[in-house]
Amino acid sequence: MEQEELKRKLMGLWEKTTHNSKEQISALFDFYFDIDLIEYKEMEGKVVSALFGIPYTFGYGKHNLKGLYLISLSSEEGYRKKGFLAELLNNFNERVKNCYDFTFLVPHTELMADYFGSQGYLSSFFILEERYTPLHDFKNDYLLSLTDSDERIRDLKKNLIDRIVVDFFESERELTKSQLVDFIQSIEKKSSSAVNLMHTTKDLEYLLHELNIRNLTSCVAIDSDGKITGVAFIHKEEMKRIKVVAYYVSDTCSYYALLDFIKRHYPDFSISVNTSEPKYQSHSLIQQTYASENPNGGDLDNTFSTVEIAFNINRLLQPLGMVRLLNFHNIIKYIAATRSDVDFKLSIRDAFIKNSDSQLQKNDDTNKSEISSKNIVYVVKNGKCELEFKEHIHSDRQILNLSAKEISELLLRKNDSSNLIMEAFGIPRLNLQMRLLPV
Repeated sequence: MEQEELKRKLMGLWEKTTHNSKEQISALFDFYFDIDLIEYKEMEGKVVSALFGIPYTFGYGKHNLKGLYLISLSSEEGYRKKGFLAELLNNFNERVKNCYDFTFLVPHTELMADYFGSQGYLSSFFILEERYTPLHDFKNDYLLSLTDSDERIRDLKKNLIDRIVVDFFESERELTKSQLVDFIQSIEKKSSSAVNLMHTTKDLEYLLHELNIRNLTSCVAIDSDGKITGVAFIHKEEMKRIKVVAYYVSDTCSYYALLDFIKRHYPDFSISVNTSEPKYQSHSLIQQTYASENPNGGDLDNTFSTVEIAFNINRLLQPLGMVRLLNFHNIIKYIAATRSDVDFKLSIRDAFIKNSDSQLQKNDDTNKSEISSKNIVYVVKNGKCELEFKEHIHSDRQILNLSAKEISELLLRKNDSSNLIMEAFGIPRLNLQMRLLPV
C-alpha cells in the first residue's frame, strides 16, 4: 500500500474510533507519521486495526532511554474482539525492541487499562491530583514554605512573589515561542530525581501550536530581569474547575505565583494540579485524606511525621500511563550508570538479551549465539554493569533470579517511602515521568 494511501486510511480509522477532532488528527499525522513506526491489519482492502508510535527520549544528561508512545490503538467496529490489536501490539513490540527500550500508552478507561494489562503493560507515570478550593490563599502558602528558612533569608524572599509578573502567554508579546521552548527544555534537563520525558524542539513547537485545538491555555511567570521562571498549562473544565495539566518552574516562588494568578483570574473556580512530585507539606484538600487513610488516625496539623505523610500520599498516587519494558539490557545499564549507590546481581529468565554484547564475560568456549538470557547475570556495582555467563544460576544465592514480568513489576513500582524493596533486593525504581503528550 502506498504511504499516502495508508496515511489516509489510518486517519479515517482514527476518526471513526476516537473522540479526537479531524483537525487534531490531521495535525498529529502531519507532524509524527513515520511508516517505520506503524503496525496495521488490512482486510478486504481497508485498514481495520492499527497503531503507531511517537519516539521520545527519557533521562537526563548523557544517560537516556528510548521510549515509544503508542497512539491510535484502535479497531473498527465489527472487527473487535478478534485478537487483532493484541497481534499488532506483540508484532510491534517484537519489531522495535532492538531500537527502543520500552513502549508506553495512556488508557482512558479502566476497561482499557485491564486490557493492556493483559498484554504485558504495567501501570506507571504516577501522579497526584492536588485540589484547592476557590478560597485558597497561595501567597500564604508561599510564606508558609519559608518557615524553615533562616530568618534573614526569609525576610529577603517573602516579597519576591510580588515581583514576579504572571500573564497568559498570548498576552506577553515580547516573549517568543522559542524562549518558552528553551525554558521548558532547561527544566527537563535539570531534574535528576526522575527519568523524565525530554521533549525535542519539534515536540514543543507542535504542542504550543496546537494549544487551542486541545482547549489548553498557558500562563507564564517572568522575573524582574525579564526571564521566564515558570509556565503552567491549564484546562478550563466543567463544574467551575481549572485543571493545571502540567507546569515547569525554576523555583518555589514561581510555582505559587502561577497558582495565585490562576486563582485571581478565575476567582470562583476550584483548582486542581497534576503533580508527579507531591509536596508533603502541601495545604491542598488532599491533606484531608491523610487522617482517613492512616490506620492510626491523626489530626490535620503536625501529628503526622513527614514519612507518615509521604506514605499516605503515595497510596493516593494514580497511574497516568502504562509501560511495557522491552530491552532490559539497556535498562539495567541505565540504572547502573545513574545510580552508583546500588549493588545487586540479577538474572532475568525470559528477557531480550543482545547476545553479541562485547561486555559478556565467560570462562568457557560456549558460542555466544547459544547463550540464553537465563544464563546471563547482570553484576551492578559502583556505577558499572558487567555481564557474566553462569551455567548454574540457582547455585549462587547472591543472584536474584526473576522473570521479565517480575523485574518489570519491581522497576515500575510506586514510590516506596519505607524503601523495603530496596533493602530486600537492592533494585531501585525506574521512576519514569512524563508531561505534555500530544494526545
